[in-house]
Amino acid sequence: MRQIQGILFDSGDTLVRPKAGEWFPKQDFVDAFRARGVTGANMDRFREALDAGLRYLNKHHALAVTEDIEREQFHTAYELILRALGISNPTEDLVADILRPFEEDVGMEPFPDTVRVLRRLKSAGFRMGVVSDNWPSLGRRFHTMGLRSYFDAFVISALVGSSKPCESIYRVAVEEIGIPPEHLAFVDDRPVNAATAERIGMKGIVISRYGEVPDTDLPVISDLDGLIAIVIPETARSPSSRGTQDPR
Repeated sequence: MRQIQGILFDSGDTLVRPKAGEWFPKQDFVDAFRARGVTGANMDRFREALDAGLRYLNKHHALAVTEDIEREQFHTAYELILRALGISNPTEDLVADILRPFEEDVGMEPFPDTVRVLRRLKSAGFRMGVVSDNWPSLGRRFHTMGLRSYFDAFVISALVGSSKPCESIYRVAVEEIGIPPEHLAFVDDRPVNAATAERIGMKGIVISRYGEVPDTDLPVISDLDGLIAIVIPETARSPSSRGTQDPR
């Protein structure tokens, strides 16, 4: 069995979750509309409107090499969402009200097991990294949550111009963490991303935090305790180990 020396993690829905239960909360819009006395918004179209904003962000986020550019992109995306909701001329104040929670709060929180498991892995000598399809502010948000210090590599797609499952972003992470792929594990909530890691030599692991049954032949864990059972093999025999559906 190959020895795992380092672990690369996805961020959202792997290490952290949205505080409001969703990454782009509908409630932020509702609150801003009430505060500004805005009427006429067709909130029944919120999902469709959100998709319009997300398409813009996904198309442009690789150009967001600073937090200022990131903010400009989110400002434009929120304008697109508002227009799709039927607000043809959204004011700067309205957009600012909706952006404020994103700017002033981290907007995410670690899963209950995240810090405990990261401490366990760090104390066991593993080097760790994050590989996330995200914007430049993620590093700051991880600092605020007290998570950044656990990671030797921190690779954000917007800063390297490549997104998962493109192999190039994985190779940047391999270089940063300084461990050959065959001695790395990679944990992601999307099977396609874990499969790419497996293809370039890592041990791909899928985490399914919310009870879904992913379509994959890779090992599936339901929490990070399941990861410990894989990368520290002796724990797999411990009665306290849990969360592993396929600890191969």
